[in-house]
Parts: sequence; C-alpha cells; structure tokens
Amino acid sequence: MDDLWEAAQAEGRRRLLWWLIGGGAGCLAPLLLVLVAVIAVAVLVAGIGGWIAGFFGSGAAPAIATPMSRPAEWLGLATAAGLRDGVPNVVALAAIEQASGGQALNDRYYCGNGLTTGGPCADFYPGVATLGTGYGLVGIGSRSGLVPAGQDPHDTAWNVQTGLQALGRYLAQPYWQQALDAFHQAVQAPPGWHSASDYAGRIQALIQQYDAGPQLGAWALAPWNGKTGQWEDPGNQPEWVFAVAAAPVGATGAHQWQPPTTVCDKNGCHTEYHWLTYTDLAPPIQVWGTTARGQHVPFRLSTADSAIPVWPGGTVWGAQAALSGPNRLTLISAEWANGVMDTIHWPPQSSGGTGGTGYVQRVSDQQALDEWWPEIQIASQQTGVPANWIAAEMLVESHGDQFAGQDGLAGAYGLMQLEPDTARGLPGWYPGARQNPQENLILGAELLAENYAQTGSWELAAAEYYGGLGNMERVGYEPGMTWEQAQPLLSAPDAVPDPGAGNSLTMAAYAETVAATAQWVAQHAPSSS
Repeated sequence: MDDLWEAAQAEGRRRLLWWLIGGGAGCLAPLLLVLVAVIAVAVLVAGIGGWIAGFFGSGAAPAIATPMSRPAEWLGLATAAGLRDGVPNVVALAAIEQASGGQALNDRYYCGNGLTTGGPCADFYPGVATLGTGYGLVGIGSRSGLVPAGQDPHDTAWNVQTGLQALGRYLAQPYWQQALDAFHQAVQAPPGWHSASDYAGRIQALIQQYDAGPQLGAWALAPWNGKTGQWEDPGNQPEWVFAVAAAPVGATGAHQWQPPTTVCDKNGCHTEYHWLTYTDLAPPIQVWGTTARGQHVPFRLSTADSAIPVWPGGTVWGAQAALSGPNRLTLISAEWANGVMDTIHWPPQSSGGTGGTGYVQRVSDQQALDEWWPEIQIASQQTGVPANWIAAEMLVESHGDQFAGQDGLAGAYGLMQLEPDTARGLPGWYPGARQNPQENLILGAELLAENYAQTGSWELAAAEYYGGLGNMERVGYEPGMTWEQAQPLLSAPDAVPDPGAGNSLTMAAYAETVAATAQWVAQHAPSSS
C-alpha cells in the first residue's frame, strides 16, 4: 500500500511539473512572439529609416575639411591669370573665397538696405529691392559692364580670368587697401551701393589665414547617408574621392597697404610705413590616401588625367577608393615640394570623429570670438546678418566648440547647433555642410536671416531660432508684433520650449541673452580691439 501511495505521489509530482512547464510555456509563448515581432519591426524600421535617410541625404556635395580649402580647386586658374595680370595667387584665392566661397554657381545679391544675401533681397528683407548681383567665383557684378551679351557669367575660366584681370588693374595702384575697396565698388557691387562692410579688411584677414599653413579638403562622388554622416559605396565598389590643397610655400612678397603716416612723440617725428606681406600658394606634389589596413591609395591630378570627373577648369586630385569595409579609406595626406605635409581624417569630422558623445570643449568667449571671427565675417557677408548677432548666437549655442553635440550627428551639431532637418531646409545646405565649421556658421546665419525676414526683429529672430515659430505662437505671439509687444508673452512660465530636452530659459530670456551677447561682441570683436 505504501509503495502504491509513493508511486501515486511521484506521478502526481511529475504531472504537476509538466503542467507547470506547459502552462508557463503557454503563457510565455505569446510574450516571446510579441518580443520577436517588436524586434523585427524595429530592425525593419531602422533599415527603412536608414534607406530613407540615405536617399534624401544622397548627393556628391563636398564636406570640405577646412573653411579655406574649397577655393584651392581654382588655384590653377588663379595662378595662370595672376601671372598674366599681376595678382598674387593668394590674393586671388582670397577674392574668390570672399565672393563665392569657391562655389562656381554662388551669386551674391546686393540689397537696397546696404546688406548682401545669397538670394533675391525681398526673400530675406520684405520690400527691399535687389540693386545688383555679383556672379560666380569672383563675384563679377551684373551692372559692372564686364559681362558681354550671351556670356555665361558662371563659366569658371571666363569668370576667373575676367575678374582677376580687373583686380590686377586696381592692384597696380600704390596702396592696396584703397585699391581693393575701389575694385569691390567698381567690379562687384552695383553703382551707388554703399555698405559699412570692410572689403579690403576681409581680404587682408583671408590672406593671413592662407599664410597660416596648408589647407586640405576632400569630398566624394558617392551617395551620402544622412543618418550615419558618411559616404557609402553601394555594392562595395570603389568610388571617386577628390582632394584639393594649397600651402604657402611659394614666393613671398610685400606691398604698401596704406599711405605712410607721420608719428610724433617727445623724441620727435618719424614716418611709419604700412605693408601687407604675403606668400604665394602652391599645389602639392603628391596626394595619397591611407586605408584601414595601412595600404596607400595614390591620387591623380585632374589636369593630367581627363578621366577624373571634375568641374571644368578645376584642379583637383582624384582616386577611386573603398568607402566602407575592411579596406576603407581612413586618411588623406598631401606633401609639398619643401617637405610640408598635411593630413586629414576621412570622412572629415564623421560620426566616428574625435571626442565621441558628450565631448565638450570649453574656452573663454573671447578666445572663441577671436578664433572664429574671420569665418563669422564671411557668414555675415554672404547672408547680410550682422556679424555680432551671428557671433552671439554661436557663443550662446556652442561657446565656439565646432564639435558640440557630437552624437552621431543625429541631433543639434556644431557651432550653431543646427538640427539635421532644420539645416536641410536652408539655402546653403548640402550633405556634410553641418560638419564644416564655416558652412555651419553660414547655415545658422541663413536661419537667422529667414527668422528676421518673418519677424522684423533680431530679438524675435533669436527667440524663433531657439523655440521655433510654433512655440512662439503657442504662447500668443502673432505675426506683426514688435519685440516690445511679444516680450511679455515669451516670458511666461510656459514659454520654455521642450523642457524635457533640458531647456530651462524662456524664449524671451534666451533672446535677451543673445542680444546682450551681441552688444558684448560689438565691443570685443577683434576688429574693434
């Protein structure tokens, strides 16, 4: 009897165990199926999202590695024209950088309010007329009389040759500061156009930047993945990668910048002479890439190889290289005749760049202002936004850290902390533009210009930069309001945009911070110190 009882107990325990296992599996199975389905959907959505991002972010536009390297594409044309017309090629490249940023189709619009823009003036300043346009690389004016009927002013060879021929006539004058300003007024700006901007001073600053060292930039003729911030090579086929480079290793020279001045002190009077010294730029003697496995990829010069698909008249180095996989391109290097070298990471400032998530570089506002002031002036010239407002927005947003917000480039990034979708809707956007500090400043300035065109106030433009028009309207702002009318609404407790993202300032407090910083910049900018 006892044996039967023990056997019955054992059988009961066995059945109970299997029942628990079976019942548990029955309960867990739906949960496991749901979990698998969620993971599958997430993977699918991520894949589709990457495909969509890659599709809308595709393009062959460059992410130039340094703000000054793009005009180096035209170093060959500039040198040839300069030898003929007496223009040092460093002055020629500075003029190209100032006029167009080295982009052959860039035009500059001169407005009736004394500012310039990258598009028709009324698009930026309602009711303000466009007085004239500066075409192409050297910014040849539509009303200068230099563009004959039937001539395409964007033809690179014609534009550089004609513009530098005119510049050479002015540089034959004794003092270059006066000569450059006269060239700007006669060749680039429309008759009667006046501005407080200092054209000669900008050219001088750009020449000094070129004198500081090599400029090396690169881009790819390949699909751009906006999600990863990198170029891709579908099918693992090598893609064209291009490089441009210039370094101050040529002949040195000097020219009087201003007329001599007489300076008197307790020891008597003496004459002071003011000179602009410069060093001509030279192309490298070789350019090569380095792969992840340490192999070298030689780049060929376009002027010696017509198979390299570049813009007509451009002087670039090209190579076909893998952009992904174990043998992907990781570095691009250039060497000049006197042993000068420069190397950049590829892709420039990509999502895997130095610093990583949460990387923050802190310097004083004065240091940041001094470092980025030449680029800020370029952004101001191209967009018409006052330089002190661009600088103030930069200091408030990033404190001058060009890598601020580096989190795979999916969120706000760079000097002006631009979101990808916001940047994509601006006139100067191209894939990789946010990673280029100069282009980041220009994009931020373009956003300020659009906001100002909507609101008519720089304070309101800053508030919209921070919170967006939707958040402003949510607290009662209406188009046509002045800053004085809108300020109380934008100061309300619920006027903090997206507090969940860490924002704590109201839109009014943010705008007032930018305005106060703009006043500080006006007093501390390098040109006024």
